[in-house]
Amino acid sequence: MPNTTPLYTYSLDNARHCNEVDEWRASHKANIECARAIEEAISRDYANNHLGESCAKSVIDEYGFNRVNFILKVNLQLIPKDDPRISSENRAWGENFYTPKSNLRSEYRVNSHPVIFNGFIDEARNEWNKLGLFDSHHCHTESGQNYEGKVLVISPNRLKDQYKTPEDQLFVATAGFGCHPDKIGRSVFGYFLKDGEHTTWDRSAFIGVIRDECLPQWAADKLAEIAEGTNESEGIGEMS
Repeated sequence: MPNTTPLYTYSLDNARHCNEVDEWRASHKANIECARAIEEAISRDYANNHLGESCAKSVIDEYGFNRVNFILKVNLQLIPKDDPRISSENRAWGENFYTPKSNLRSEYRVNSHPVIFNGFIDEARNEWNKLGLFDSHHCHTESGQNYEGKVLVISPNRLKDQYKTPEDQLFVATAGFGCHPDKIGRSVFGYFLKDGEHTTWDRSAFIGVIRDECLPQWAADKLAEIAEGTNESEGIGEMS
């Protein structure tokens, strides 16, 4: 059975302040189990003289991308940056995931040889790349942007695994103080471009505004359809 415990990314002190200690403890336990599962998967495959694609995938299937990526990022931070046994590609990939220093706990360390551990990250990175998700390279990420009326890209780290798709990342912001970087409020109102479902996100959930050249054709067609429908409605209103 997959472990469905939500990943709690904040510190224990934050959990105490927010009365979320139980959530922290459950996530902490699952984090430790995930680190041990990575070790076991590496040992299993290394005993067969190679790290197959099933090595990382088996752990991801059990603990989900968010928790596995979290544990890998913690370990990348624990291993000295000048250690040549960890590739620059894996270091760069790890920058996609935020892990506060308060979560660099020794219990999350994967006790495997760095060269073999690097191979595990290769496989995990390959599984992640198969999702074909949007990242910062597809977005305008400059600070101070006004999000209102823009197509935004939701960080895949904020989506459950079943919704980690490019289609589910695109969100049209319509209102909310969070659209404006100089406002105190953080809420961004809008809808998923994929199906029009309305919801609210915190401004921090977005990577940025998608670049025009990165907008898929289906999304451009959808926006044109929405604009046409809006123009027709306004025309009817003017005539009545």
